[in-house]
Amino acid sequence: MATVHVERRLAAILAVDIVGHARLIGADEATTLAAIKDRRRFP
Repeated sequence: MATVHVERRLAAILAVDIVGHARLIGADEATTLAAIKDRRRFP
């Protein structure tokens, strides 16, 4: 009987619902995307 090696890795998945996203995108897409990208940066 053959031995099977399985590699496993842990992963973290983050899902975020931005309140009012559709309204903000509809009003000013460029500014909204810039604000979201700015908040995604790590300090």
